[in-house]
Amino acid sequence: MKKLKKLFAVMLSLVMVLAMGITSFADKVTNEYTNTITVSNLAEGVDTTLNVYNIIYLDQNAEGNQTWVVVNWAKPYVEEDAATGKFTITNAEGLRDAADKQSSADVTATESGTSHDFTNLPIGAYVIRAFDTKGTYSLMVANTYDEDGRYMASEAASVTAKMEKYNVKKEADDKFVHRGQTVNFTITTQMAPKTSGEGEKKKTLTSFKVKDTSKGLKANSFVLGKVTINGVEQTVDASKAVVAENTDGTVTYTVDLSDFIASTASGSTIVVKYSAVVENDHTYNNSATASAETVGYKPARVDGFEGSVTLKKVDTNHNVLNGAEFQLLKVTPAKEEGAEATKTPVSVVPVKDASGKAIAGEYKVALEGEEGATTTLVATNGTLKVTGLDEGNYEFKETKAPTGYSVNSENKAFTITANEEKEVTEDAGEFVNTKLSALPATGGIGTTIFTIVGCGIMIAAAGLFFASRRKENR
Repeated sequence: MKKLKKLFAVMLSLVMVLAMGITSFADKVTNEYTNTITVSNLAEGVDTTLNVYNIIYLDQNAEGNQTWVVVNWAKPYVEEDAATGKFTITNAEGLRDAADKQSSADVTATESGTSHDFTNLPIGAYVIRAFDTKGTYSLMVANTYDEDGRYMASEAASVTAKMEKYNVKKEADDKFVHRGQTVNFTITTQMAPKTSGEGEKKKTLTSFKVKDTSKGLKANSFVLGKVTINGVEQTVDASKAVVAENTDGTVTYTVDLSDFIASTASGSTIVVKYSAVVENDHTYNNSATASAETVGYKPARVDGFEGSVTLKKVDTNHNVLNGAEFQLLKVTPAKEEGAEATKTPVSVVPVKDASGKAIAGEYKVALEGEEGATTTLVATNGTLKVTGLDEGNYEFKETKAPTGYSVNSENKAFTITANEEKEVTEDAGEFVNTKLSALPATGGIGTTIFTIVGCGIMIAAAGLFFASRRKENR
């Protein structure tokens, strides 16, 4: 009986809630007052993704009364005038970001042309977001109602797409490299709009530059390659490509293309190719962008990495040995079957600390013509470390053993495997030496001793021979 009373109470409560909500229950008007939104001025030659979000819609209750409703996620950015009933967007940037965070749009389309029509859209207010490989467009707002008719009449809308931020694409032909390697880079972007804004805020395009800020690339090694606009190669004066070393250790490479503003349509694809030498022995990175008065650009970054190896020099009891000398050989596989692989000594320079003092047993791959370059590596304190290595097969070859030990004729092989996401550190393990036998030294006093002992043995043998012959003759 108690359970039935509880169930009745719950049902009664539900009925009361439903009864209170009868007048507020409403349906979104979708089958009448529809019209079209046309989006124009989209970029040529690319597919543009268009997302449409209905932020204000016409609602109708059971009695047939109609009212405007703002969707919940848009309410913080839209304000209604109580006197006129008109809506105003109070925070366009916030509304843009809120729209981009939605899991799905009300309508989505992909357009390969420069304009697109969204048809049969219910009366209301909409925001439109557009994206393509060239960039991101500003927030677009369209109303499919007649404001003069107190929002109750359907009306077609037309909006013009304006690029808010162009993309910059940065590519490198190799992202796992060795110190001293020349890397080729490609920057792809678009010519900025010729004007932006209106009235006092109007801006005119007078400067257009492509910039690359890097760390780990040699400042005086930058070389400008091809510059193309819409696939056509352009002649750029060498003075327009400038390198600057910054106080934070970065290098800025700027290519000034302002001379091409007048002859180049807004949105035209611009490709800049150049090269630079890797100077750091661990990584390199660079961030490319463009600068112009009329539009922003979204930077693109490229990171490159290198390899390193460590080797420990020990005796047969795993005790550390000092003073051994090595060559580091880069092994190139034979091109023909049956031929031997090529082993080329790697040129290195000592790694130095902040004060400029060489760190014992640490080396890095040498730049071309770098002072102090050598192919001899000394295992001081029993260890060797080499940085700035490219991927591939290598061998350590001992050229001089520690005093009192014999040279190990078996090379120590290891492999550096490329990784375009992080630096690679390889442990080559232990390189073992055995002690020399306790034999007299060759040369000097050792040679004299061997000569005297040898002559003595020969004289003794001759004496025994002649003595035995005299006995036989008797």
